[in-house]
Amino acid sequence: MARPVRLGQVRATRILARRSLLSDEHLKRWEPIFPWIEAQLGGRIVRRDRQGRESGGRYAWYVDLERDGELLKTYVRGTRDDSFSYVDVYSTRREAEILRVLHREGVPVPEVLAFHEDPQAAVLSHVVGEDNYNLCTDPDERDSIIEHFLEILAQLHAVDVSLFEDAGVLIPKSPEEVALNDLDVWQSTYEKGVKEPLPILTFACQWLRRNVPRKNVDPVLCQGDTGPGNFLFDEGKVTALVDFELAHISDPMADICCVRSRDLYTPIDRFAERLQRYSELSGREIDFDTLYFYNVKTQALVPMALAPVMENLHAGTEHAEWIAQHVFYLRTTAQALAEATGVELEEPELPEPRPTRFSHYYDMLIENLEEEQAPAIEDPFLKNRMWFASRLARHLRHGDRLGLAFETQELDDMGALLGKRPTDVKAGHRAVHQLVLDSGPERDEEFVRYFYRHAKREEMLMEGALGMCEGAQLAALR
Repeated sequence: MARPVRLGQVRATRILARRSLLSDEHLKRWEPIFPWIEAQLGGRIVRRDRQGRESGGRYAWYVDLERDGELLKTYVRGTRDDSFSYVDVYSTRREAEILRVLHREGVPVPEVLAFHEDPQAAVLSHVVGEDNYNLCTDPDERDSIIEHFLEILAQLHAVDVSLFEDAGVLIPKSPEEVALNDLDVWQSTYEKGVKEPLPILTFACQWLRRNVPRKNVDPVLCQGDTGPGNFLFDEGKVTALVDFELAHISDPMADICCVRSRDLYTPIDRFAERLQRYSELSGREIDFDTLYFYNVKTQALVPMALAPVMENLHAGTEHAEWIAQHVFYLRTTAQALAEATGVELEEPELPEPRPTRFSHYYDMLIENLEEEQAPAIEDPFLKNRMWFASRLARHLRHGDRLGLAFETQELDDMGALLGKRPTDVKAGHRAVHQLVLDSGPERDEEFVRYFYRHAKREEMLMEGALGMCEGAQLAALR
């Protein structure tokens, strides 16, 4: 006689099946890499843990092997999924070759132990250290870590750039190439990857190409996403720079702007003072006009990278995190443009939330998710998924209470730009995109003010669900 199946067992089975759908479907192609690692490194895998959200949304594992009676600890850094269209250029293969050069030159980076071609993954040596600088609370230790980081950044920027040519890194020859070679990658992959261009990114790209720094500069290898979170530290010292996925040859000010961007959610304290300290260590003068240019580029690259992802969100993605980063960096892009153009921004008047007949249901949903379901979840994967779900629910609650009023404001703002109020938001954005393409610098201030109001509305719809970005502001440069 068959045993009766309990309702709880059915629910658990469904949860596990859903988990399999969300994760294992995409993980199957990675399974062959693990016996390959054993063959390449000559050992037996005794531990294999997939890295969570801190991997930055890519496939990555901590893998330990037993070899000749000793434990070999490694980190397997896989590639991102295809929705990140820039990986066709900034590939994991390219990153591994850059790491090999830097390791030979004595820059503290993980050693590449092996490389798997399809799917692309670098097997890296284990490096002792913590990557979450926010967990370090002792002021003296924090200062010691940042001082050492700035020393290593100066060391990185002193490496001969010609060494990276064989790694597939473009060596720019003119001031225009120095300033724009990275933007060329991002803009081309963004434009190919989206169906609906974002007017603020159309404007940012156009502004950057109109305002290229013309000064001759000795270009350096920029890490491309440098700063806290992309270095490991231990006992007050940096043990390694990590994540060279976006590395390229450019002005060193580009990397300084990356540090400023990371300072938004991992503050390094006294940013202007750190800026001058880098200047002392590297022997390079801080050029503020150039810094403003690269700050616009750095802020715009995040929504540029995420725009194709935003058009392809589904239940299995890190949806709430990508929405949060997208809207947050729309706002900082507008602020960077205002800083670079000298526009004094005014805070927009945002309407008060207006409850609807559905609002109470959203409140109940969020309470169920956050106070009833989330505390009962022990599985790290499902806990992470619940975190995304509750943030998405908060976003929808704001949309319920503010969406209609924000849409009215958006249509009014676009009408003022276009001379005629559009019939709907999508048609309006298409018209503003075209208007930007057809306009010269005489309308820059008008556009920047509109983009800031637009971005503030988008960010407001994620209030309370922005994660580490909540309430963050760009640090003063002086």
